[in-house]
Amino acid sequence: MNEAWVNIGWANNAVRLDLKKVQGASGLGVMQLRFHVEASCRDEAAAQKPLWFEGGLFAEGLGTSSGYVRRLVVEDSPVTLHSLAATTNFVLVADIDHRQLQVIEEHRTSGMKFRLQLTGTAMTDGNLERIGVGNVECELTQSDWAAVLEQMQYRRLLLIELDAPDAHRSAEYKLALDFYRNAEKQYLKQEWRLTVEALRQSLAALVGKAVDEEDEAADVEAAFKTLRREANKTKIGYSPRAEQVRRALKFMCDLGAHPETAETTKAEAYSTLLMVGGLLHGWQS
Repeated sequence: MNEAWVNIGWANNAVRLDLKKVQGASGLGVMQLRFHVEASCRDEAAAQKPLWFEGGLFAEGLGTSSGYVRRLVVEDSPVTLHSLAATTNFVLVADIDHRQLQVIEEHRTSGMKFRLQLTGTAMTDGNLERIGVGNVECELTQSDWAAVLEQMQYRRLLLIELDAPDAHRSAEYKLALDFYRNAEKQYLKQEWRLTVEALRQSLAALVGKAVDEEDEAADVEAAFKTLRREANKTKIGYSPRAEQVRRALKFMCDLGAHPETAETTKAEAYSTLLMVGGLLHGWQS
């Protein structure tokens, strides 16, 4: 049911709230769900009284992940109905982060269902009084929800979060993580070439080698040919395959080690940082 009624003092059903549409918006590091509501005055008790609404947004139909999402606020307060039968429109806004949307997308099976749990206050004779507001249920079809995600520019940002790995697997692994943390610091300083150089050191340290080993393209090519021959005879698991990924990434990072080569860009430093981070996360010493 996309509507709720507001009780003011002795007047039940004084204001009708009707949810008209739901939109998404993209901001700096956060996204918004925007619920457009039409309020209509159904009793004189509500006329000329400024109304303030707030509440909580709840997601439903997500199994054990259902529940509270975020606080709802009115974009422009207060809401005022100037006469009986008058209508006005306002927007309830909830800020959503990428992790919350990721959880929703992992658990929803079709469309999306929300519940808006609202409370409010009204100004009466110079005093604020609590008013009773019901819940507003909002159900979006799969296509409507896809449109909202598009408006929020979800999936246009590649967001990767990895748990910090255990540094005590081996001495080599600890040193590799130290170099990787240095790469992160260089990235924050916008030192793109030094970021890739630190990643180069991390990949070499991971197997106890010096950074100047495996410099030649022939070394990488020979290692891949050897693994391909072995794969024709027996099953090759993840660990030896991961070693070839390490070799290839090390070869890629070698470009960033030489000042005379083309300048390393932010995109190259960032993508390499992600790839090496993923490799370290799943590395088995």
